[in-house]
Amino acid sequence: MGLITKMRSQMQVVMWTILVLFVTSMAIGGLVGGASISDIFGQRQVNEIGSVNDSPILFEDFNAFVSSEISRADGRNGDTLTDEQKEFIRAIVWERIISDLIIQEQIEKNKIVVSDSEVLYHLQNNPPPFLKSNTMFQTDGNFDFEKYLGAVLTPTSIDWRPIESFMKDVYLPNYKLQQYIINSASISPKMVENDFRKRFVDYELEILHITDKAIEESTFEKKISSEITESASKEFYFENLDKYKQQEKRVLRYVKWPITSTQNDSLRTKLEAEDIIFRLKNGADFASLANSFSEDPGNFIDPNNPKGGLLGWFSSGQMNSKFSEAAFSAKVGDIVGPVLTEFGYHIIKINDEKKDDKRNQINASHILLTVKPSDYSKEIIYDNARIFSLDAIENGFENQANSKNLEIFYSNGVVKESVFINDTDGPVRSAVNFAFKNEVGSISDAFENDDFIFVFYLDSILDESYLQFEDVKSEIENKLETDLKFQEIKRISYALEINSESILANIAKENKSFEYVKSTKSKLNGSFLSIGKSNYVVGALQESNIGDLFGPIPTLRGQAFIKILNIDEMNQKDFDEMKDSIKFSLLINRQNLIWDNWLLELRDNSDIKDYRYDFY
Repeated sequence: MGLITKMRSQMQVVMWTILVLFVTSMAIGGLVGGASISDIFGQRQVNEIGSVNDSPILFEDFNAFVSSEISRADGRNGDTLTDEQKEFIRAIVWERIISDLIIQEQIEKNKIVVSDSEVLYHLQNNPPPFLKSNTMFQTDGNFDFEKYLGAVLTPTSIDWRPIESFMKDVYLPNYKLQQYIINSASISPKMVENDFRKRFVDYELEILHITDKAIEESTFEKKISSEITESASKEFYFENLDKYKQQEKRVLRYVKWPITSTQNDSLRTKLEAEDIIFRLKNGADFASLANSFSEDPGNFIDPNNPKGGLLGWFSSGQMNSKFSEAAFSAKVGDIVGPVLTEFGYHIIKINDEKKDDKRNQINASHILLTVKPSDYSKEIIYDNARIFSLDAIENGFENQANSKNLEIFYSNGVVKESVFINDTDGPVRSAVNFAFKNEVGSISDAFENDDFIFVFYLDSILDESYLQFEDVKSEIENKLETDLKFQEIKRISYALEINSESILANIAKENKSFEYVKSTKSKLNGSFLSIGKSNYVVGALQESNIGDLFGPIPTLRGQAFIKILNIDEMNQKDFDEMKDSIKFSLLINRQNLIWDNWLLELRDNSDIKDYRYDFY
């Protein structure tokens, strides 16, 4: 029986255990916590939304995971997810499922199994993050090992069976595979010292920077004329033809109706505000009601510690004029409102005030109720759109739009994987799906996103093709010219034959077009004058000493010669205090890099089939 089936069959289990599916991330955890994903997706061969190495991903399972993630994220910070954010979650879920299937395949290939004694050992000695983060085992917000161990050793207090099963079938196989892959990671003392130096030691440099200013314009123009010819551009075009391949596109025309609130929606919100004011005047706690009802995103900057509506101190001109007028007309302790601004209805509580010769200030809290279109308001717009669609089928799309004085908009040519129909109207994935499942001349039903309700007309189909050479000629010429420019800068730099005895200031005097910096000081993870940031520079500096002159080194704008004027002394005491934490941080980064590269290589060599866009 698959993991999902197991979890669904044990609904009596305390709710936090269900979260195991999503919070077991580690470096390798995915959406389903590295679950026995082949069990989840390997049960049937129908209704596939995709597959990985012949392991099917079923539409209903994928959709369930997406819906679960959207439900968890929706309203987390007091905001409702936008359509764009939901599409992003759908894409993330897909990527994580692909990774989890690949990981599960490797667990089976490497014959990784977990014994009951290993489960018990880890539960007692190495509790996983999802248990450490559970409030049941915390004291004052921190993991309390004694409290946790007491629960482990008193199994009657919690039903540990689903946790043990999850540890054995999912978490520990993933953990053991990860340890097997990242075992080669190591950090040398030199790497630790270099990282400390990079962040905490100042380097003083003298720099001679050769950029495109050093190129003699007339000579370079001749070079461009002789080397960037029509023939050279066409050769580049055909060598990179795949880059200019264009998928089949569908062109849509459409009309739209904005989803806006009505006077009734405003009245309904005002009545809700008045009900809250009634409760406040009858002794209800303002902060509690603010945390329950306020729709001000600022109240939930920290979802675990909402602000209770507190705005703090402010002067008269700092807030919306209507808000300020109401607040500064009240007395300390007053509950004011509902006050209507462009943000919605505000309920304001005056906590304190202070006055001086320069300005008056108040300390206030507020509850914001935004005016949103009700389902009824949206349904009226929907009905109008549906009627338009039916009439357009009978009378013609353009004729019907003109008769209703509706503006007709054009989409960009959308491809099968498109989410947006253009740059302004947001994601409408249902419209793209309509476009690829219908013939030219078809008219859609009403579709919606967060801001509009649409009706679409499939105007034309653009077959798969390649961008014509003439359409990309200018782009190719610019690319070739940029490459030629850097080649010329490199040629100039190497022709200087600068060595350790050279004096950069003298060379700069003889070459006024070179950028010369007598002295610039920065840490290696910072930026130096003229050359900015460069990994090439950092690498060279870490292997050099005071007085060394080296180059040319590539920069973002050209080539540089660098002389080290001074390197500050390393603070040995600080280094000794920090070296263990630096080593640990470097090791984690190194392990994650090894894991990510290993997983990426497996993905590149996997047979991944993606049919999502036949469903959405």
